[in-house]
Amino acid sequence: MPLKEKLTVRLSVAATVLVFVSVPAGAQERQTLGTTLAAPAGSQLVGRLAGTQQLNLALTLSLRNEAALDSFLAQLNDPSSTNYHQFLTVEQFTDQFGPMADDYAKVIAFVKAYGLTVTNTAPNRLVLDVAGTAAAIEQAFQVKMRVYQHPTENRTFYAPDVEPSVEPGIPVQGVAGLNNFSPPRPMLKFAPAGTQPNTTGSGPGGQFLGSDMRAAYAPGVTLTGAG
Repeated sequence: MPLKEKLTVRLSVAATVLVFVSVPAGAQERQTLGTTLAAPAGSQLVGRLAGTQQLNLALTLSLRNEAALDSFLAQLNDPSSTNYHQFLTVEQFTDQFGPMADDYAKVIAFVKAYGLTVTNTAPNRLVLDVAGTAAAIEQAFQVKMRVYQHPTENRTFYAPDVEPSVEPGIPVQGVAGLNNFSPPRPMLKFAPAGTQPNTTGSGPGGQFLGSDMRAAYAPGVTLTGAG
C-alpha cells in the first residue's frame, strides 16, 4: 500500500477513536420514567408553562426482593404457613423490601442538585415528595412543560412534551405531578337538598358512612385487625 494511503487510513482510524473517546459521560442513555400521561388527543396547545410556576411532585423508588415479597404475601394468607398473619411493622418491611437508605439519599441529592426542595420523606423510603419551579423540573427531567386547552372542559391543563427521564444510576422508578389533566376530586357525593325519608345515615344529608356499615354488619368489632 502506498505511503499516502497508509497515512489516510491511520488518520481515519484515529479520528474514529477520538470521536468515541470524546463522548461525555452525560451523553449516556438516560433512564425513561414512563409514568406520566402526555396530552390526550384533541388537546390544543396553548403555550409554555411559566418557568416560575411551582409544582409538587412525588418520586417513587422500586421495592427490593420482590420475588421474596410475593412469596411472603402468599404465606401471610396461608393457614398452614408459619408466617400466617405474621404482619410486619413498617421498620421490618423497609429492612426487608424497601429501597436502601443509600438509594434514598442518592435521590435526595439528585433533586437538590437541580434546586428542588424535599417537602416530605416516607419511613419506608418508597416515596419522596418534592417541590420546585417548572424551570428546575424541566432541567431535572429533560422535559418541556406545556399548557393545553382541555378537550372537554372549560379549562387548561399542563403536561410534559415527552416522558420524563433521569441520569443513569438515579434509582427513581416514576414521578407523579407533571400532569394535571385529571385533578383529584373528592369521592364523597352530597345528596340533593332535602333528606329522603329512607335516608337515615349519620353522614351529611343523611348519607351512610363507613361507621354506619360497621355498626349495621359488624357491631362491637374493634379496629385492631383482630376478631
